[in-house]
Amino acid sequence: MMSRSVFLRKKGLKKFTRQQVHKTTSVSLSLSLVILSSFYFSQNSLQAQNPKELFQSMNIQNKIWAVANATTLTKALDISEKVLQTMDSLYQAKNFETNVEGSRYDAFRHVFWMYSLSSEIGKTKSRKIGVIYEDYNEYVFLTKPLSGYDFAGRTMDEYNNEVGLYLFSKIGKQEKEIVIENIKDLISKGYVKIIAKDKNQNSLDKEGNVIKEEEWKSNWTNNRYLINSNVNL
Repeated sequence: MMSRSVFLRKKGLKKFTRQQVHKTTSVSLSLSLVILSSFYFSQNSLQAQNPKELFQSMNIQNKIWAVANATTLTKALDISEKVLQTMDSLYQAKNFETNVEGSRYDAFRHVFWMYSLSSEIGKTKSRKIGVIYEDYNEYVFLTKPLSGYDFAGRTMDEYNNEVGLYLFSKIGKQEKEIVIENIKDLISKGYVKIIAKDKNQNSLDKEGNVIKEEEWKSNWTNNRYLINSNVNL
């Protein structure tokens, strides 16, 4: 019987040692984490993430997925940067009253983001990236006090992400201007979710009482709640 080493030589293939395989895997993982951390930095204006923190926040399944999809993550980073550029332009053009978390701007961004990702990398991978992003936000809440993340924010983001995925299923790949008008229509008709706030952007409970910022930021589950995007309190 031909030995493995002889077979590899006849086929012109290189025999990798365990150390070489480990090194290759480590490089791939490092690349994936750098791409993901850059991606998260783009999406979150509260604070910059770093590869070590991101690695710690990911479960083993997500780590394996990141390594296997490094090329997809690179593409997702490019798409996300373009989404943010468009969002900045829309905000500068006075399309939104504010760009704070939980606002219509925030909701629009997530719908537009998921639509844009889906049109280039597909719905399944787009949803996966969205989940990793939200898992990381929860990790930040647990490790950094008053970070600005909570369950209501996660619920809002995940709901609006699904709206973005649905929009792609409905209209397919379209010009940016058409997509923007479709999202504006969804928001005006109340198909998107936002955080209930007063005119001063204070979060409210269901009784209409203001929730102090330190209070809701200190508790993952709190009295903040979601309303339809066409509701004004």
